[in-house]
Amino acid sequence: MIRILIDADLILEALMNRNSLVKDINDLFDKFQSFMHIYMTDVGWQKIHAYASRMQNKKNTNIVLNWLKEKIKVYSVTKTILQQARSSSLPDFESAVESLCANKQKFDAIVTHNPKNFIDVTNKLWIWSVKELCVRASLESQLQTSKFSRDTYVNLPFYKGSWGDYNF
Repeated sequence: MIRILIDADLILEALMNRNSLVKDINDLFDKFQSFMHIYMTDVGWQKIHAYASRMQNKKNTNIVLNWLKEKIKVYSVTKTILQQARSSSLPDFESAVESLCANKQKFDAIVTHNPKNFIDVTNKLWIWSVKELCVRASLESQLQTSKFSRDTYVNLPFYKGSWGDYNF
């Protein structure tokens, strides 16, 4: 299971329809949620909520926020993380906070629409765009399907061991 921290600005850009991210974000949450846990900082969630709550259509805003709440786990930013972010080499403060949170929680990756904000990350995190994560998730999905198919045949009574022995 891949554990990712999603950059709040990425979700905000998609909610505001500012980039062509809406389809990619939908794919991320709908198609690939089964093999990844998605996290966001509580500060990022507050930012999204603050902007979204000022939209004209409150009913749709609440539907979208509730949908996101089902998909994203929120991680609290501590005072220690904020203090460490102040002295981080990353030029963007919010990115420094997200990087430190992801590192502390041993997440696998940060997903962002602005990878250059994380260029100086020195720990073992992957920094992915949504498109890169979707490619990775698609490959993971294919691998899971392939593994399921192979395991299904391995457990059949006529299977003797080598895939080369059978023509499918």
